[in-house]
Amino acid sequence: MGLLQAIISGVVQGVAEFLPISSSGHLVILHKLMGLKEPEMLFDIFLHLGTLAAVFIVFGRDIVESVTTKKRIGFLILLSSAVTFIIALIFIKNIEAAFSNTGTVGVMLVVTGVWLIAGNFIRLGTEGMTVFKASLIGLAQGIAALPGISRSGATISTGLFLGLDGQAAAKFSFLLSVPAIIGAFLFKVKESGFDLAGINVNYFIGFFISCIVGVLSLKLLLKVLYKNKFHWFGAYCILLGITALLFIK
Repeated sequence: MGLLQAIISGVVQGVAEFLPISSSGHLVILHKLMGLKEPEMLFDIFLHLGTLAAVFIVFGRDIVESVTTKKRIGFLILLSSAVTFIIALIFIKNIEAAFSNTGTVGVMLVVTGVWLIAGNFIRLGTEGMTVFKASLIGLAQGIAALPGISRSGATISTGLFLGLDGQAAAKFSFLLSVPAIIGAFLFKVKESGFDLAGINVNYFIGFFISCIVGVLSLKLLLKVLYKNKFHWFGAYCILLGITALLFIK
């Protein structure tokens, strides 16, 4: 992983992790275009840790409240995370295989696009978070382990679909990303043995860039949700997915 590749990957991760366009899908396509033969899984985890830091910077107060004064939210996040863990555990082999297949990524990007558009215009629930809603959002996050399915897009769109307002859906989604990213990191550490010999300064450059860009992307997304323009991201994902299917092998 060279310096320029690390910088570009950090920018893409910081933008795509929070804007609902699938960071994993973009990284698979980007690394394919860069000529990388195998997925840079450990480097990708560093990028995700950078965006995790961005969540703490923007939502630090809400994270603290979820384990102190607003423990019900903390409980719902744990419940939702448990559902995600079960889904990921069942399909882990299929998920790992999908990271080397740009065709699968293209299809999943189209699925993300349709999901975003549907979530923006269809409402089948009422305001307020419940155990049932938290479980469905956790299911959506588990499905989003597939590259090309946007984690933020899937969870926010599901929240909107279930009747949450944009700000509430986004806040729950990003609080939910904390245990998800930590869990993915620990899994990869266990799987790879965290071989320090394979890590260089470019990993940390990618981390810091993804963090800085992630903070900016988070603030932009909250504004977009306020203006009810979420569906434009859906159109972008569909276009990118079709492009990947037709032109990127």
